Amino acid sequence: MRKCIILSLMLVLLLYGNKVRAQGQKNHWIGNLVLYGTFINFSDSSLKNDGRSSTIYGNLSYGKHHLIEGIFTQTYINYKNPYNNLNQSDFAIAYTNIDQLIKNCSLRIGFHYIDSDDPWTDEGKILFGKITYFIPYKWNAGIEADYSIYDKTSTDINVFQLISHFGFFIKNIIPKGILYTESKLYYIHKDETTGDLSRDNFLSFEQLITYTLLPWDIRLSGWGGKQIYAVKNSGFLVYNLADKYKAGITFEMGYTFIRYHLRAFLDVSNEWLKHVGFNDNVKQTCVTIGISKSFY
Repeated sequence: MRKCIILSLMLVLLLYGNKVRAQGQKNHWIGNLVLYGTFINFSDSSLKNDGRSSTIYGNLSYGKHHLIEGIFTQTYINYKNPYNNLNQSDFAIAYTNIDQLIKNCSLRIGFHYIDSDDPWTDEGKILFGKITYFIPYKWNAGIEADYSIYDKTSTDINVFQLISHFGFFIKNIIPKGILYTESKLYYIHKDETTGDLSRDNFLSFEQLITYTLLPWDIRLSGWGGKQIYAVKNSGFLVYNLADKYKAGITFEMGYTFIRYHLRAFLDVSNEWLKHVGFNDNVKQTCVTIGISKSFY
């Protein structure tokens, strides 16, 4: 029932935005809808075989100052022991105020909820916020805070994450396109013992490069360090299973059909991890295919 309500709200918001746009107001709603599916494969895993997920994401912007986002993801993971198979739903919503409350700043707050077969993180709740100072098409810098609450079991697990980020645009190197690079430093603190992991702090660094030359765009990113219960994609992606991640690389290519305001993309990523309680070295490969449509 909750899934139907979330999906219905997202579609209603997009349709409402289109209606207001048709009225020709100066500040009107602009919508964007993204659908994508992911296939997941685990190599050398002692626990898991493969998995899949499907996602619907939508956003609405009003004028230049307001952005509302919502996402729903359904994930299924096949374990080697079929009684442990995971079926999980993720819901998240966020609001961003851009260059209105504070000049040249975007302020973002949101909430993420997890409905999962995993007994440790079922009914998990994640609160997230982000502040970014920016000079358009020059540089930006900011900080993000995420607080994850997993309190369904007798042993509550609370995870605090802090991400500092700095990005800038590079001009005159490739004149015809836009090159953007961003660096992120992750700090994660987990306050309870999980499996064979005691209370600990985790640090990691991520580097991203994006090149856009319409109708094509390419993104390459990589990270290294240690992560557990990480929150990514500005609060919309949560790694809620007790797996210890060590590194990852991602390549994405997109093509925009400019006339139809339509973009298709392919994303391939590899991440390396260890399952808590197992002495294994696992490669997690994800292949994602998706399409997005903008409504002006």
